[in-house]
Amino acid sequence: MHALADLTPAPSPARSGRGKAGPDTIDGRTERAARTRERIVAAILDLVRAGNLNPTAEEVAQYAAVGHRTVFRHFQDMETLYDEMNARVRIHVEAGLSAAPVARGLPERIEALAAERAATFELITMYYLSGDLRMHSSPTIKRHRAQFARLLRAQLLAHLPEAGPVVEAADLLTSVDGWLRLRRTQALTVEGARQVVVETLTALIPRA
Repeated sequence: MHALADLTPAPSPARSGRGKAGPDTIDGRTERAARTRERIVAAILDLVRAGNLNPTAEEVAQYAAVGHRTVFRHFQDMETLYDEMNARVRIHVEAGLSAAPVARGLPERIEALAAERAATFELITMYYLSGDLRMHSSPTIKRHRAQFARLLRAQLLAHLPEAGPVVEAADLLTSVDGWLRLRRTQALTVEGARQVVVETLTALIPRA
C-alpha cells in the first residue's frame, strides 16, 4: 500500500494496567502516538505517489483516518510534514545509489549507472514533482535539492571518473531533471530513456 515501504509498525501487545497512570500506561500512550505519527507520514507518501502532489492537511487526515487537529499535534505545520516525507524518501534514495562501481569496464559501468539512476528516479518522480510546487517558497527544499545534486555528482564521478573533462554535460544528462525531460516531455519509456542515457554517455565520455 505504501509508497516506499511498509511504514506502519506492528501493533504492540495490549497492556492490562488499571487505575493511576503508571509506566505501562505512559509507554502505551507513547506507542499509540508513534503509530499515529507513522500513519500520517505514510498517508502523505501514498497521496503524493498517487498523483496528489500537494495534499492538504484535511486530505492527509482523512487518508490516515485521524482528526485534522491530530496532524498538527504531531507536526508543527505542513512544511514540517513535507520535510519528514522528504527525509523518508532520501533514505531510500541514498540506499539505492551505490557508493562504488561493481563493474570494471567503462561500458559496463555506464550501463550500471544508467540502470541505477533509472530505478531511483522512477521511484522518486512524484515526490520530486511535489517539491517543485513548493521550492520557490521553501529554503528547506532548496537546500535538499542542492545536497541531492552534490550527491549525484559525487556518485557520477566515483563510477565514471573518465567523465571529468565533460562532467557538466554528464551531470545534466544523468540528473533527475534530465530524466524527467526524457520520460515526461519526450514521452520515452523507462527502457527508451535509459538507452538514451547509455548511448549519450558512451559517445560523450572518451574511452581510457
